Amino acid sequence: MEGRLSKIQIALNEEELRHIEEIFGEYLSESEAKDIVLLNKSGELLAKSGDITSDVAQNISALAAGVFSATNELARLLGEKEFTITFHQGQETNIHISLITQNVLLAMIFDNRLPIGAIRFWAKKVGNFTRPVIEEAEKRALTQTQKIMNEDVNKDIEDLF
Repeated sequence: MEGRLSKIQIALNEEELRHIEEIFGEYLSESEAKDIVLLNKSGELLAKSGDITSDVAQNISALAAGVFSATNELARLLGEKEFTITFHQGQETNIHISLITQNVLLAMIFDNRLPIGAIRFWAKKVGNFTRPVIEEAEKRALTQTQKIMNEDVNKDIEDLF
């Protein structure tokens, strides 16, 4: 099932998006994060919070997915199944990218005042509260994907006769 899940197209409905935005809003100020970005492994922006613009969030999503993919290739070369966290520390800004589900990543952007332990704590907490909402969206997407695949198979079988 894991292989099939990585090929589904996740779309959050309005209720799910609102719930995630509420979670992000609550933890954005509490964690002292600058921005929170939710993306799929393909690099598509699913949700964002903070002062970040949609254009910048979309670019971060694409690049974060690429970084995560490259990091997991490193994991594979080192004999690991995957690395679930990627962290980049700059002079002024840090970004923590973590795997929430097999399909979705969470990127949290902090300034350099917060220690890495606190950043990891908040990313884990936000991820844990966000995961159930994402899993529901994934279940719905998987059901829709299976339905489409079944329709395609049935059409192919009909075309044979």
